[in-house]
Amino acid sequence: MSRWTLRKALELALSMERKSIELYTSAQTKALSSSSIRLLKELVREEQKHRNKIQEAMKDPKKINEIGQPVTKIQDLKIVDYLEDATLSPEADYQQILIYAGKREKETHDMYIELARKCRGRQIGKMFVQLAEEELKHKHRLEKEYDDTVLKYM
Repeated sequence: MSRWTLRKALELALSMERKSIELYTSAQTKALSSSSIRLLKELVREEQKHRNKIQEAMKDPKKINEIGQPVTKIQDLKIVDYLEDATLSPEADYQQILIYAGKREKETHDMYIELARKCRGRQIGKMFVQLAEEELKHKHRLEKEYDDTVLKYM
């Protein structure tokens, strides 16, 4: 991992997961429907699971062997990839939150892919691949929500 240490990689991953938890928790107040609130709550729970996995790995690196699970591939809809970046201010509307969150999930996915590449051939690399795919699932769900709540009315 050259200049990357296992600890450094896990701390970066933990920071990203904490920010996602904060984002989805605060976004619930801007959600347009009860189904949107449910989606955001589910995303909070999933990000908390990621955070917990990473914390377990930080406490006991031997646990990494137990953490990596088979990866299910998901289609990347790439909807937010082509949208302008949205800023996240207190005045942000639900559309801006979805764009911001989708782009953030892409950023987190890409970070995990890079960490997996740097840790190739090691169990921690498998864990990062798994986390990357889970972030892509989140992006997919956010893009589906964007399609259902924003694009539907355009």
